[in-house]
Amino acid sequence: MKQVFLNFLKKIPIPICGLILGMVSLGNLLYSKGFTFLGNIFDLVGLFFMFLIMLKLIFTMRHLLEALKDPIVGSVSPTFTMAWMVICVFLNRIFPHSSLVYFIWLCAIFLHFLLMAYFVALHILPQKVGMGHVYPSWFITFVGLGVIPNTATVFNIEIGRIVLWPALLFYFILLPIITHRIFIFKKMHESTLPLITILTAPGSLCLAAYLTVTESKSNLFVLCLFLLSQLIYLATVVLVIPLLRLPFYPSYAAFTFPLVISATAVHLMAQSYPAFTALLTPLSVIELVIAFFAVAYVLIRYSYFLVKKA
Repeated sequence: MKQVFLNFLKKIPIPICGLILGMVSLGNLLYSKGFTFLGNIFDLVGLFFMFLIMLKLIFTMRHLLEALKDPIVGSVSPTFTMAWMVICVFLNRIFPHSSLVYFIWLCAIFLHFLLMAYFVALHILPQKVGMGHVYPSWFITFVGLGVIPNTATVFNIEIGRIVLWPALLFYFILLPIITHRIFIFKKMHESTLPLITILTAPGSLCLAAYLTVTESKSNLFVLCLFLLSQLIYLATVVLVIPLLRLPFYPSYAAFTFPLVISATAVHLMAQSYPAFTALLTPLSVIELVIAFFAVAYVLIRYSYFLVKKA
């Protein structure tokens, strides 16, 4: 029985952390928009899946470390720490001002930087990196830092303000490279195609982070980043629709968080610029509905996948 359980844990793919991140982010967004019950449901389901990942981490550590040697798995692994940061926001609602929750948040930040360093040391420094080595999931590894300022207001806003700038720097460095990889170089295996959705995440993540922790905002910068992120969002959604017909791959998790963070960024824009509420509120509702169905769809597909593996 124990071996059956261990085998099941080994079959849980690390990219499921992307789904967890999408679920808890959607849960927090729904909660902030007044859908308390529905928001808490998504947070709790995400917490349950994170519990499975923690069991995988504890009981199959060697197998997990072996999986990180795959460059794509290694690049998506920081969704684990990103998910924990967002979960901490949910836990803070239940246990306000908890030192333990704050400690978990700090540990998630430290581990995120550790995973970044591990990825660079294992998959970038030892080899001559060509365009074929680059995937959209590199945004997760480097621009995923943007989750820190997005969650920092309830823990330590100064940390968020510091981390915002390297996240933006990595975004502007990687955007032309990864755009070239997707649209010009191409040559992506079918199983990696869902990762294209990640293209829409970093701009919205950085925009949401900027709106969250910055006191003196540059309206021009906000406008440019908003238009850029929404243009990429629209293009990505058009590209993603045909990909939903693909057979299930663990990379399906990429369909979730990018759409959620885009909806979150528009929601924050509506709050920050009340004069444009008439335009931004309907847009935020549309993107929230799209994100909701995307997360629900991937959750169903992943649940079916795990049941078959059990």
